[in-house]
Amino acid sequence: MNKTTEFLRECGAFMLLTVNDGKPAGRPFGAVTEIDGELYVSIGEGKAVFMQIMKNPNVQLVALKSGTRDWVRISGIAEECFDHSAKKKMLRDCPNLLNHYTREDDEKFHLFRIKITASEVFF
Repeated sequence: MNKTTEFLRECGAFMLLTVNDGKPAGRPFGAVTEIDGELYVSIGEGKAVFMQIMKNPNVQLVALKSGTRDWVRISGIAEECFDHSAKKKMLRDCPNLLNHYTREDDEKFHLFRIKITASEVFF
């Protein structure tokens, strides 16, 4: 696992920012995984963040490790992933998602690969 993904997982929660009617919108996230060196997040279909990404896929992830001044900021484009093996990996890596989705083919369970366009790290 690359250092950035490892860092996000160690933080426990990070902020995922989207664009909502031309304005920034942020919320805490915790589910993240890495597949073949790429970063993935999962999002429920009924959530506002899902609709925001569908309208404008530009996202940013920001995390600060508790008790430190270590941080990361990742900008990218969210691209939906329909691969069932990738969804299975997300459910294995983030078992808390099983409270919301029982299997990888759940219609409301969406997985997005973050195509990184810029990143800044300080750790």
